[in-house]
Amino acid sequence: MTLDLGLSRKIVQEFDGGEVCTDGGLLILRKADDYLRLTENASYCIKETRLPSQVLHSTRRLFQQRVYSIAAGYEDCNDAGKLRGDAMHRLALGYEPDSETCLASQPSLSRFEARADADTNKALQSLLVHTYIRSQKKKPKVVRLAMDTTCDEVYGYQQMSFWNGYYETFCYAPLLIFTDDGFPLCALLRPGNPNPIDDALRMLKKIVHEIRLSWPGVSFELTADAAFNSSEIFEYCEANDITYFIAAASHAGLTYYSQDLVQKCRKEFEKSGIESPELKKYGMLKDPKERQRIWRQREERIRFSTKEQGRMQERFENDLHIRKYGECTYRAREWKKERRFICRVDYTEKGPDVRFVVTNSRLKSARKVYEEKYCRRARCENWIKDLKTYLKSDRTSCQEFDANQFRLLLHTFAYILIWETRKKARMPEMTVHTFQLQVLKIGVLIQARSRKIALHLASGFVWKEQFRQAWNAFT
Repeated sequence: MTLDLGLSRKIVQEFDGGEVCTDGGLLILRKADDYLRLTENASYCIKETRLPSQVLHSTRRLFQQRVYSIAAGYEDCNDAGKLRGDAMHRLALGYEPDSETCLASQPSLSRFEARADADTNKALQSLLVHTYIRSQKKKPKVVRLAMDTTCDEVYGYQQMSFWNGYYETFCYAPLLIFTDDGFPLCALLRPGNPNPIDDALRMLKKIVHEIRLSWPGVSFELTADAAFNSSEIFEYCEANDITYFIAAASHAGLTYYSQDLVQKCRKEFEKSGIESPELKKYGMLKDPKERQRIWRQREERIRFSTKEQGRMQERFENDLHIRKYGECTYRAREWKKERRFICRVDYTEKGPDVRFVVTNSRLKSARKVYEEKYCRRARCENWIKDLKTYLKSDRTSCQEFDANQFRLLLHTFAYILIWETRKKARMPEMTVHTFQLQVLKIGVLIQARSRKIALHLASGFVWKEQFRQAWNAFT
């Protein structure tokens, strides 16, 4: 194979470089797996229904093959047809790279996934919590939980897939619960038309119970969006010393309490002299001459202010943004008592944007409740993006619901191995995609000798430091 680019020498390429593999970082995942004993413990959760005399690949090695492949970016069982002979993948599972033993084929892995039943999935859900507990060196003072759901779109007639009016498609609706540092404590696959409260409350009770068995007296904080705004969750949290910060949808009752705050923001916004048609429905703007006078005063203030003050004023003018906080107590008709609501008003030239958060926190500052507690929930969206976009956790194409739940857990285990490696290597902010590129995807030449197996990594690899940092994390 040749190519002419007009250079002094022609380009010639051939497949004669030896046993070179592209996933040279798989052994780092194996080290993380051995540290957590993740696939070892997971293999005990699935029933062995095969004849012992006919078993070629153990349950643990089937777990390892699927989880390592998913973490490396090969989410389909069909990929096993090509990768079952890859020397690096075989080495990561404990096979000699020069042996003739191949990994499991696609039909074997598909049968492995079909073996999972409801009991298996229930045991694996509990394993998520116990793995998190073992990964912590000491008991934390507070365990912070972030709860959210997402859309897992389907393209067939999978069992329990239904039309979801919110997402406007046929889908599953997985429930995901993460800790404050991104560890998944729950990955529950749900039908496309779920009752969000029942499943959320059931999994929350289970997680809190199992963690407090190991860490008695630990406190919890829960953040969630308005889909989980329910008196059942509020009452459970209040009865079990759980501080919650849950969004609330705006309605006439809450809008009544926020009117004064909106008017304060509107008046302050008008002082900037900005006219917008959208604001007229909230009250008449000031006289144009008065607005012009205020504008001139502001310009003179900027002219004689310090450089830093001028920059702050320019930033304010560019953003055209007024933010204020308030709070009130409100009791819905079906509630047994009043609850505290935080109100956040953002006022721009498009008008007011009002958000509410219900909480039982004793923190006095409404701003801190919203910005430092509730807004931390937004990071959960990035963790879900890592699962769905880079680990393809929405590849739930099995016919049976239990098999699809099992697949979601396999993808979650792959995420945990990457999460643990990033944590130990002190790279917690690295995304899954960046981890795959900078740690897993490195060319390696494998040479099996009489006394050792030599792995020659690409000398021109530009992310050597990140690779060494991840490798040394488990030594």
